[in-house]
Amino acid sequence: MMMVVICCSIGFGHCCMDEERTALQEITESISYGHDSNAYSYRSRFSDDCCRWEGVHCSPTNSQVIAIYFYYIKKDVADAWFLDMSLFSKLKQLQELHLVGNNISELDNPEAICELTNLRRLDLSMNFIEGEVPRCWSSMPSLQSLDLSENQFRGNLTPILANISKKIEMIDVSHNFFEGFVPFSIFANLSKLSHLDLSYNYNLEVETEDPNWHPSFQVQHLLLAACKLNNQSDHVIPSFLSTQGNLQTLDLSSNSLVGNFPTWMLRNVSSVLSLRSNCFVGQLPEQLENNSNITMLDVSDNFLDGNLPSRIDRILPRLFGFNASSNQFSGPIPLSFGELEHLERLDLSNNRLTGLVPANLTRNSSLWYLNLSNNTFDGEPLPGNCSMPKLAWLLLQHNLFVGEFPACLSNSLSLKLVDVRDNRLSGNISNLPALMQVGAFLVGRNRFSGQLPQQLCQMQRIQFLDFSNNGFSGNIPCCLRNNSVWKTKYQANSWVPIDFTTKGISLSYQGIPLTLMTGIDFSENTLVGPIPHEIGELSELHSLNLSNNWLTGHIPTSFENLKNLESLDLSHNILTGPIPPGITQITTMAKFSVAFNNLSGLIPFNAQFSTFSATDFEGNPELCGKVMESKCSGNDDDDGRKENSMEKAEESLIDRPMFFYSFVFVSYAVGFWGFLAPLCISVTWRRNYFAAIDGWIQYLLRMKSFLFKRSL
Repeated sequence: MMMVVICCSIGFGHCCMDEERTALQEITESISYGHDSNAYSYRSRFSDDCCRWEGVHCSPTNSQVIAIYFYYIKKDVADAWFLDMSLFSKLKQLQELHLVGNNISELDNPEAICELTNLRRLDLSMNFIEGEVPRCWSSMPSLQSLDLSENQFRGNLTPILANISKKIEMIDVSHNFFEGFVPFSIFANLSKLSHLDLSYNYNLEVETEDPNWHPSFQVQHLLLAACKLNNQSDHVIPSFLSTQGNLQTLDLSSNSLVGNFPTWMLRNVSSVLSLRSNCFVGQLPEQLENNSNITMLDVSDNFLDGNLPSRIDRILPRLFGFNASSNQFSGPIPLSFGELEHLERLDLSNNRLTGLVPANLTRNSSLWYLNLSNNTFDGEPLPGNCSMPKLAWLLLQHNLFVGEFPACLSNSLSLKLVDVRDNRLSGNISNLPALMQVGAFLVGRNRFSGQLPQQLCQMQRIQFLDFSNNGFSGNIPCCLRNNSVWKTKYQANSWVPIDFTTKGISLSYQGIPLTLMTGIDFSENTLVGPIPHEIGELSELHSLNLSNNWLTGHIPTSFENLKNLESLDLSHNILTGPIPPGITQITTMAKFSVAFNNLSGLIPFNAQFSTFSATDFEGNPELCGKVMESKCSGNDDDDGRKENSMEKAEESLIDRPMFFYSFVFVSYAVGFWGFLAPLCISVTWRRNYFAAIDGWIQYLLRMKSFLFKRSL
């Protein structure tokens, strides 16, 4: 108490009360429990006066705490915050409680804050809180805003919403695991309701078509995505929307709604309209009575067809983002798209669009996202005079583009993703600019030629590199070792899904898997020379495909350092020598192929290599081991057993033709000289030898005479 009197008396302004300071100290101690470095740093800045603490606001009249704003204090995902909500109940005048993004996983005594009769705003969004929501939260008498979004709350949502405060203005319970049947009539008397978000609760069912209710509210932001909207009413568009004149944001995505495209919504919604992933049919309007003020329009993944609006710059002049992907639109991109002064994001992918890319769309453009993939556009991928200095994501894959790689991208130094795969582009890309921010550079399945550009070595943030199925020649640059992402863990810099072929299949990476995956694909080219041993330094590489080239030399022993490698394909080259035994220590390896090379020696059969088949090693006549039918000379198997090793060695030796002829020669020489040498050297041997011969001759003559006489 003395501290409070002193600090206030010397002019520090309002000072917090002892009881409230003690409660806040206990709260901050629970934050830093586990030694979260960010939370510890946050707490270390506190003074004795809690009203001066960062994120704590006190009343200017009575020095009591009225608001807490703790945003992203505890960031360490591995260190959860187990929060005792009873600590906040000691802050009797608390009006706002914001605990956003603090890795809260569990709440103790959650009902305790229901004692805070002055609490107006409760924000627990972007945490990992599990369990059910206490019903008393919604019925707190002063509650105006309730944000529980992006957590793991579960349970029946209907009782919570049915008893909510009549003063409520904002409700956001999106991205949770709530369930139950929610009739919209429970909101009928909430006259102050301006923001409602029930989106992405996949077990929730929302029904709006009850004829006995009429809204007393004029909602400004209504988000009902992926909540089984009007399943019992044949998936119709909510009829009460026609009474809402203040709509700024409307999101009805992923609800399988049916009917013709609701043109009237372009007039009723003033900012953001998302109708993605429904079953709307028909065409976009060519004109409106009054121009729309919509800035973001998403009609992707429906069944819309026909041409795109020819004068979209007149009906949607303020358009900032337009997504019409995954429909059945046809024809060219109208020139009017280039007249949209504010257009920064354009996605027309997965349609039937044809023709050229309009020059005015890419000239002095503000576009930072351009996706024209999976259509049948032809001509140059980008006009020669294009200028898009803000461009970060460029996706042009799966079209009929011809010509060279767009040289004008040298002005787009913010590029994070370039995908021009599956076109008919040709020439070399030696003039490629060093795109220092690019995370995925994908030019596979084209007709490019020449050497791999040395500029790749300067792009140190590349996560995915696909140069496959082209005509690139020359050596693999050893300076790829400069890449920092392939050597150390790095957070992915693209929110766009990326398709990449690994383990023989094409996979789409997004979210957390995208942050973990890296890969290089130089397959199906005419690359020559040895594989640089420096590639073995890329310890964070997950996929490496160098197959179908003319690579020579040995498999680098440094590959044993690729501890995170999941797929390695070196097949169809001219590699020689043994398979480095250290590679068997890569426990993450799921796919391995060295088929059709000139490798020799024993195939390892321990660890992951015991899971690979003979097809992964075929086409190498000198390879042997358990996997192959051929047995190795010397050791029978690679497990170290040496049964009958001497016998097998002798059999192997005798079976050789050279041994046979050598044995015949040596036998003849020994017999011949063993007989003649004594006769030449010794006189006694010579006399005895000839005496024996004469004796045998006389014996044979006597026998012949004797036999002749008997015959007479």
